[in-house]
Amino acid sequence: MIKYFFLITSLLISQNLFAQKNLVLNPSFEKVDGKLKCYLYDVGKFPIVGWTSASEGSIDAFSMTLLSNCVMYPLNDSFSDQKPRTGSNYLGFSNIYNDAKEYREYVRGTLSEPLEVGSTYKIQFYVCLSAFASAATNNIGLVFIDNKTPIFSNVGPLPIAPDVNYSGKPIAQTEKWTLLTFEFTAEKPNLDAFIIGNFFTSEQTNYKVISEQLPIEAYMLIDDVSITKVDITFDLPKEICYGDHVDFPLVAKNGVSGTWNPKFDPYNSQIYTFKTVDNTKVNYEIKVLSNFAFDLNHYCENYHFIAEVKFIDSSAINFGAYQWKLNDVILSNKSLKINLSDFQNLLQNNNLLEFSIKNSNGCHITKKINFSNTNLCTIQKEVSPNNDGKEDNLDLTVFGGVKLKILNRFGKTVYESDRYFKEWKGESNEGALLPAANYYYQIETNTNQELTGWINLIY
Repeated sequence: MIKYFFLITSLLISQNLFAQKNLVLNPSFEKVDGKLKCYLYDVGKFPIVGWTSASEGSIDAFSMTLLSNCVMYPLNDSFSDQKPRTGSNYLGFSNIYNDAKEYREYVRGTLSEPLEVGSTYKIQFYVCLSAFASAATNNIGLVFIDNKTPIFSNVGPLPIAPDVNYSGKPIAQTEKWTLLTFEFTAEKPNLDAFIIGNFFTSEQTNYKVISEQLPIEAYMLIDDVSITKVDITFDLPKEICYGDHVDFPLVAKNGVSGTWNPKFDPYNSQIYTFKTVDNTKVNYEIKVLSNFAFDLNHYCENYHFIAEVKFIDSSAINFGAYQWKLNDVILSNKSLKINLSDFQNLLQNNNLLEFSIKNSNGCHITKKINFSNTNLCTIQKEVSPNNDGKEDNLDLTVFGGVKLKILNRFGKTVYESDRYFKEWKGESNEGALLPAANYYYQIETNTNQELTGWINLIY
């Protein structure tokens, strides 16, 4: 899987913000097993500990410990002409070589331990174009492998895709080391080795010819290879209840600062990304547990005030523990339908009814109803719209929304509403004030109960 990258040119040693262990064995090529040579090494006899060629193409080892007239002496201006970035040694490989057929060289390194599946790693290494190269190139990639994977027998592009790859402008810098940085998240086990090189054909590679020398070759030098686990952690929950809030810290436990994206969503499971000042990214998933899908309804039934819970998902009934509370007093009734007339001693002028449910995950949700004790499931006898605050309108709010018709004594409908609460103040459908008189009402509640009677309109 190709991940994102960024490119930095530097002569300085970069500061490791996270001080993590470098998993690359012999990362600067300083440990040697055997005698360094002035020229080529046979395949399988590479002297740098932990490193070898990944194919039949031969890679090279440069060392300041060699005589100055050796081709593999780093400051030999006929070949590399570059000091090691650190220490005494570095390696060289042909990243593109076009002659009769395409030729490639690949550097193969080993890790001190396999990558952990699901963990993110920062990959860094420095490259420099050799002084004798006739072309600059991009497509410098890395692929992780099992160290049991045999050496490839070909000398052309390897038949595998890189896990990370630099695909920017051709690297033409011959005087300074160029730092390539990538991030990679391991998705399979047993990855304890890696290969660096160009995994693409010449047609797929952006290269720039910088001299008339033939054949066209982009010979790259490499030093200081680093693969470290990104250990940025937080004390954050992996699961939250629907609607709960989470405060995202801007400083990780190891002291590294950064920012989070996207914006926190308390209602949907989401993957959040923490981005540090040096562009390191760490993903953190927070799962939002399922919400309790229920409605808290209230209505009048046979002139009793009823509150009832109806679950949209019936499975919540089996897993939830719930309770009623009226004006902060817990009710003993454990039914999903209660008659508030049974709790007259707790009723006040203005009341708050609460229903709370909690499941085995510890998640809970509360829904509330505010209601007045005035005309509780009774219908007033008169309406006097004089704005004195007493029976100025026909208040049927407690019924929870009804169908209403008002008829005069001749049976003519003068006012009607399909969703009525407390709007009527003695006016007709056209908005004109009706004359003072007795009027007949027809009510159909949301439980399909029909109520009828007379009401006196006075001024």
